[in-house]
Amino acid sequence: MELLRFTLAQIEAFACVCETGTLTQAAKKLKKDRTTVSELLDYLEVDLGYTLFDRTTRPLTLTSQGQLLYRQARLFLHEAEAFSRIARQIPDRIETQLTLCYDLFTPRGLLLRLAEQLQVQHIQLDMIACERVQAEQWLDEGSVDFGLFQAVNRSVNDHLHWRAVGSVSLAVYAREDYFPKQPVSLLHLASRPQLMPFRDLPPSLAGRIRIADQLIHVNEITLLEGMLQSGYGWAFLPDHFAAERLDGVSRIDTEMGARGLTHPLVALWKPGVVSAPMLAQMLTVMEEGM
Repeated sequence: MELLRFTLAQIEAFACVCETGTLTQAAKKLKKDRTTVSELLDYLEVDLGYTLFDRTTRPLTLTSQGQLLYRQARLFLHEAEAFSRIARQIPDRIETQLTLCYDLFTPRGLLLRLAEQLQVQHIQLDMIACERVQAEQWLDEGSVDFGLFQAVNRSVNDHLHWRAVGSVSLAVYAREDYFPKQPVSLLHLASRPQLMPFRDLPPSLAGRIRIADQLIHVNEITLLEGMLQSGYGWAFLPDHFAAERLDGVSRIDTEMGARGLTHPLVALWKPGVVSAPMLAQMLTVMEEGM
């Protein structure tokens, strides 16, 4: 069955004439001229194939078909009004979506605070854990908006910008019985397998956190924690991991004492992908969150 072709203006004119009783009053209420309202009704009746009003009476009276259709017209107009309200509110309710890449050393509390503050502004933050090399490729392609990674002693490509936003402190963690005597010497650390939460290490970063001759690469945090608990090796981990919460795992005293390692975190982005105000806001939240 072919659907009737009618307009919102025709339904409004029909309902308004029903409620005012005359074309003249309906035209005033709709802020249209009387001829326009009359034509809207005429075209609607032609499409329907039957009359809606007895035009010999004053005020106009509905035909039996018109009475049935008026109830449906009023329901239709209620739905149209609801649609109009929602449509007007859409610009204020659209959520901007940003994507942030990060590595395992990025503080999770910082990421949560960042997501919470942006959510208040109806900005959705997608967060993807990945290697920095992959993140730089995605940033260059424009498929992600920000990166938050450990600093490496090299420049990023000519297309990307960076800024230091804070630092993380690292310490040695292992199963409690993994090193029988403490403090542990660097030589002793080097003789035991080191769990490395990165697939590829830039030379500058490797020079800081790689101590052991034998590395076991595992860049998934749950698996890394399980391997620590099972005694597969030891690991340099950020303090914010709170690895000592794991059953049987503790922070290990070493020759470095309580100093451990401190490593900078940098934000990465491609100019022009994110607006300047949003960029400034993101950097401020990152810096304050550290």
